[in-house]
Amino acid sequence: MATPVMEQYKRIKREHADAVLFFRMGDFYEMFFDDAKLAAKVLGIALTSRSKGPGAVPMAGVPHHAVEGYLQKMIRAGYRVAICDQLEDPSQARGIVERGVTRIVTPGTLTEDALLESKRPNYLAAVCA
Repeated sequence: MATPVMEQYKRIKREHADAVLFFRMGDFYEMFFDDAKLAAKVLGIALTSRSKGPGAVPMAGVPHHAVEGYLQKMIRAGYRVAICDQLEDPSQARGIVERGVTRIVTPGTLTEDALLESKRPNYLAAVCA
């Protein structure tokens, strides 16, 4: 049986099925299931599991303070990433911590200097109607 946090993860992942979901849990962004397998391969990080035995959930994670470097690798590899943050202080939460996607990062939406390549042109276009 899935935990309430895992149910929350699955709900948010369904809403962003076309992206790799970086799901904030404390000091880490964690990926589960196929996202974990993909992220482990692309990022060169350990693939582990949330539990042992039958029904074990594949898991991989990166520290939140270093996420920009990992995002850069995912984007350069051609993936879309949904960043799911904790929307309330966990110490103040009653029950499960509220989480939601706060940004979606794609090669076409990069604006962070740390993620842009300094030795190549970086273009941004806007269309207004």
